[in-house]
Amino acid sequence: MNFSLKLINTDSDIRKQILSALKSQAQAVLNKSKNDMNTQISALVKQFIKAEPEYQQLLGGELRYQLGIPNSAIVDQIVDIWSNNIKIVNNRISTTSNGLKGGFSINMIKSDYSDVLSANAATITDSNTGSTVPWLEWLLLRGGDILVKDYEIQIGPNPRSRTGMAIMVSSKSDYRLPAKFAGTETNNWVYRAISKIDDATMQNIVKRALEKNL
Repeated sequence: MNFSLKLINTDSDIRKQILSALKSQAQAVLNKSKNDMNTQISALVKQFIKAEPEYQQLLGGELRYQLGIPNSAIVDQIVDIWSNNIKIVNNRISTTSNGLKGGFSINMIKSDYSDVLSANAATITDSNTGSTVPWLEWLLLRGGDILVKDYEIQIGPNPRSRTGMAIMVSSKSDYRLPAKFAGTETNNWVYRAISKIDDATMQNIVKRALEKNL
């Protein structure tokens, strides 16, 4: 007894059906992997920001006294905003003549730093004088600018100090941040931290998340 088969669909139709099935599976894997990637990348960003010398200086070094940071919670609030604002955005998988096309993008720190500069923790109000110090803007963006005219920082124990260790006093000089701390839009504490995260580390995070959800 002989049998013969006849394919009703063309090779092109079969290929489209296969790609369509694979597309939905690939999209599902991406969707499930997003939260894992988000959590790990957020933790990585926080780790690198805290590894920069400015972070330790803000907690208990010269930079804390220069800017009058009263406690470490203010600094950690800013770091948390940066890490919590990491967002994975999935792009829809589509079919092409060569197969499937798609993926995701990572939204990280805003280039104008508006996400942190608008936070309450980005400024400090002096309870004695009522003046407001935009310490984070000074640190991230103001570089070698004059920050306070006719004043300078006097380091040393003082009961009138927010930190207990420095006050501003009248001077013939103008106050600027020390050059080693002065940041600009493309060369500051957080910019340098993010720049140090290498591609291989990010690729490993993505690879592990995708493998987990396959």
